[in-house]
Amino acid sequence: MYLLSFLCSAILLSIGSSVKAAKRPPLPSSNVQLHHNDTQHPQLTTIVTLEIDTQTNESHLTVHNITAEEPESLEILPPKQTGNACRCVCGVSSRTMRIVGGNETRINEFPWIAMLSYKGKFYCAGALITRQHLLTAAHCVEGLKHKEMSVLLGEHDRRLRNETELTKRKVAKVMAHPNFTISNFNNDIAILKLDAPVNIQDSNLRTACLPQDKSADYTSKIGVVAGWGRLNEKKPTANVLNKVSVPIMSTEQCLKSGYSKSRLTNNMLCAGYLEGKLDACQGDSGGPLHLNSSNSAHMEVAGIVSWGRGCARPNYPGVYTRVVNYKEWIKEQLEGECTCAPPQIDF
Repeated sequence: MYLLSFLCSAILLSIGSSVKAAKRPPLPSSNVQLHHNDTQHPQLTTIVTLEIDTQTNESHLTVHNITAEEPESLEILPPKQTGNACRCVCGVSSRTMRIVGGNETRINEFPWIAMLSYKGKFYCAGALITRQHLLTAAHCVEGLKHKEMSVLLGEHDRRLRNETELTKRKVAKVMAHPNFTISNFNNDIAILKLDAPVNIQDSNLRTACLPQDKSADYTSKIGVVAGWGRLNEKKPTANVLNKVSVPIMSTEQCLKSGYSKSRLTNNMLCAGYLEGKLDACQGDSGGPLHLNSSNSAHMEVAGIVSWGRGCARPNYPGVYTRVVNYKEWIKEQLEGECTCAPPQIDF
């Protein structure tokens, strides 16, 4: 731990000296990451990320602890950038993947999930994907005035107001997919631009990771839906953020369900059990369906809660927007805003 502190101090001094140098052109924003293993706790890895914006002289230091099967030695990683990536980490949550039939989440277990309200009343959910953009369902914004919409981040228990630091924003712009059709919910995806960026260096807030591999087969993988939706069809929306784990169905399994084949498209995926019992429900709409990445170091938003018949009815699984099909469209709507990259963790 002494070595880690010494290196952090040295890096801060070095960057501080370069920032103060006179008559130099501004350097691009950059970061340094340190990986450290505590010898007394060999399964604990500490990642320290130092981010510096040399144009504004602002710096941020974040610490993320994870567990690993094998210890690593201390290593200084050079700055990396993939595409238009910010110097921040997305999709970092609890490493334990343990709501109809859902379980209460831990506070900040999903630090990107957002509560959407219209005229002060909660009605849908979404996921923060940049400092100023939210991913949600197009049916959550259909026919609504964006000036009447608001977004709340960092929420857990809707009955309490001092449990966490909450971040509230208005919606400046709504970008629903132009080919969204309410008749069958095809292309049920939208981006909300917030009226001001949020501080994703705050320990309560992170952005969600978007899927990268368009050819990935999700069949039989376990997805996790989180939201404040009804716990069943006859109950009111939940006060506490809940989660439910559901298996992803193959296209063939989905087509054999009770839904008309004409309603199902390649832009959708089904998740749940043919016998029912677990599902997303009203109020979860627009929220994320998460999957662990291939190395389990972070979570990706594979789907958006879209539609279904009732909640957890036998032979009627939940239907979700297949997010990976919209990578390019999402990128266009972000208008150059950078996205956080997955954590650089190798086990």
